[in-house]
Amino acid sequence: MKNILLEFLKLLSSAILIICFSFASFLLIINLFHYKEISRAQRIDMVDNKDYIEYKNTIDTVDKTMKSVNYNDAKYKNTAKPVYEKYNTCIKSLKESTFEGLKDKSSITILELYNINNEMLDEYNNLCISDIVYTIEEIGKTNNYKNNFVPIKKSIEEKQKIMLDNTDYLAKASLNNSSYSFNTDLSTSSIYNKTIGELKLTITNYKILASILDDIARYYSLEFGGNI
Repeated sequence: MKNILLEFLKLLSSAILIICFSFASFLLIINLFHYKEISRAQRIDMVDNKDYIEYKNTIDTVDKTMKSVNYNDAKYKNTAKPVYEKYNTCIKSLKESTFEGLKDKSSITILELYNINNEMLDEYNNLCISDIVYTIEEIGKTNNYKNNFVPIKKSIEEKQKIMLDNTDYLAKASLNNSSYSFNTDLSTSSIYNKTIGELKLTITNYKILASILDDIARYYSLEFGGNI
């Protein structure tokens, strides 16, 4: 009886081992397919993309507006200059971003799209919005222009919320943009359509960021004697 029980336990343990091995193999296979799909490059053309061009033009306009202020003037040493320095940190980082690099690419992967949206959440939201707004408010506490910024800040916060909600959604959507299965024409087409749709919304979010910077630049120029 004891020997029969031992044999049964051996068979049971072997069966469990086989099931575990099979399940692990299955997980490995579907993850390999997932990796293949998120690495698949989808063709894009940013040169003629109207939304991307609009984003670039807005950023160029913002840069000209910000530089029109003589922030090195002694009377602006403790006001305009700190704001410009925060802006300059933002724009330098933004020009080196994965998103900016799209202009030189003819294709994009789901993984790149995920990284672009994570950069927005982790970096540009702080560098290009929160840090600049905080600097303006802190300087305003000891100067007489704080109240002039209140309506601008409200508009910025409204746009920022839309941008962050969209970006958070896109970061999660990119992780799920895969069939986790054998490729078919239908699944490939679905992934392509989702990627292009997510790219369009991503560009829209960066346009919102550019619009926020434009709000800041216009306020900055009017406050410190620049040109709009």
